[in-house]
Amino acid sequence: MKKSGTVYTVIFIVWGVCLAGLAFVTVRLCLALDYTLLRSYFIAVLFSVNSAVLGVMWLGSIKDFVFSLTYALCKKKFRRIYEQAICAELPSPEEAPRFLLLYCTCNDFNERALAISIRQNYPNFKTVILDDSGKDEYKERVDAFAEKYGVEVVRREDRTGFKAGNLNNYLRGRTDYEYFVILDSDEIIPPGYIMQALRYFRSNERFGAVQARHSATAGANVFQRLMGMGVRSNGSTVQVVKNFYGANALIGHGMAVSRACYEKTGGFPLVVAEDISFAVDIKNAGFEIVYAPDIHCYEEFPTDYASLKKRQCKWVQGNLEYIKKYNRDIGRSKMRWFEKADLKLSHYPLPLMPLLSLLLVLCTLALGFLGFPVVRYSLFVYGLMILFLCSPLIPDLFVYSTDRNNVLLILPSFLLNVATYASFAPMLLRTVICGLFGKKATFTVTPKQSRKFTFRQIVRYSAAPVLFALVLFALSLFACRSVVPVLLLGGGCLLTPLILVLCNVAAKRQTAANSRKVKDGTRAESER
Repeated sequence: MKKSGTVYTVIFIVWGVCLAGLAFVTVRLCLALDYTLLRSYFIAVLFSVNSAVLGVMWLGSIKDFVFSLTYALCKKKFRRIYEQAICAELPSPEEAPRFLLLYCTCNDFNERALAISIRQNYPNFKTVILDDSGKDEYKERVDAFAEKYGVEVVRREDRTGFKAGNLNNYLRGRTDYEYFVILDSDEIIPPGYIMQALRYFRSNERFGAVQARHSATAGANVFQRLMGMGVRSNGSTVQVVKNFYGANALIGHGMAVSRACYEKTGGFPLVVAEDISFAVDIKNAGFEIVYAPDIHCYEEFPTDYASLKKRQCKWVQGNLEYIKKYNRDIGRSKMRWFEKADLKLSHYPLPLMPLLSLLLVLCTLALGFLGFPVVRYSLFVYGLMILFLCSPLIPDLFVYSTDRNNVLLILPSFLLNVATYASFAPMLLRTVICGLFGKKATFTVTPKQSRKFTFRQIVRYSAAPVLFALVLFALSLFACRSVVPVLLLGGGCLLTPLILVLCNVAAKRQTAANSRKVKDGTRAESER
């Protein structure tokens, strides 16, 4: 499957045109200033900073928009290329290469997910539970499962290196396999996963890793149900386009890797974001990552607000560590220019966006302190940010517009996503600042058990974002005589209690429907 830089050429051309228009508007605003020379100078500087921040934000949004448009125009072509490329014959059962299913767990064992995943219609594979659990209750559950299903359990005394260290501890020096598959605790792979992944590997000897498509299980509550919709839409559209016009990503689970690729890279890097870092090493080792949309796996979206917050904190730490350690390696890597651009645009914004959003708010407040009519200016800024905010909606529209069960949930899902991630602002800012000043990233296991929040817990989890919002509103009222300049960020923070309440609202019908889909649909998907 050949890659092309055409899409990224279009992205940068469109971005350049948008920047030119933004620069023109900024200059016009500066020329229209009618203040003292010093005040006009400071206002012009603030205009320029805001325009620069908006321009950076636009780049990611334009990328998302162009990727979605590319998928709409080329999806039939993509499907045809996949069908032509992945047509290798499978070996006979006697010659079937050895696969390892490596199930990684650390105090979050999911018996049901693993029991479904090990039902592979493949003759030569072995399941191994790599258990880093420290709690006896989880160790006992793992041991009981292993005895019942006859799988191997491997534990290590030294738990250094997070998940990557756990995998390396088992894989290094082994030669009794040809490929391995990584499963997270909540991972559900279809019965035909190994057969389909092997077809990819046999179709091109340069394929070192195969990443499967994922959807989120429907979830136990309204929060989990709505927030998880984006997993399916992103995997069905954006990731497919990356396979032809960007850098294929690894998500750390539902992925198969060849032993030749693993040995050539030297193993998984001992960092929190081992998956995205390993992807760079794979390219530098001369192998390719291929995205497999026909291999449909399932995973659980974080069960509630607190779990998602913990995962987001881990991701920010991991991406910041990744930027520090791999920025030079990406520049020197064997990737083509558009793959490097896609890699950076996919992972750099996560730690950068909180800082850019805060800078945008602070500059706008400073304009108010200088006596500029900020309310009208803020409405203009919000208008410019529409594309930035709405671009994630486009993949959802492609995937769910013909789905009667989900089409009416697209807008609520979008609004909940905006409010939820806005409410993470205090935590994200603290995490990024601590990371910039040397705090080491830590691998935090995302809680998998659903719970209902008590009134006291709602107050506790809401305290920081609500206080942050009140401070923003107070500053905005004092500087601008209005809360409009900080309404987007502050409004999301103020909605935190409502978001937590949604975690307590059950979504029983969706859960039941999804359970049937996981049991029956995965088999149909793999056989197709």
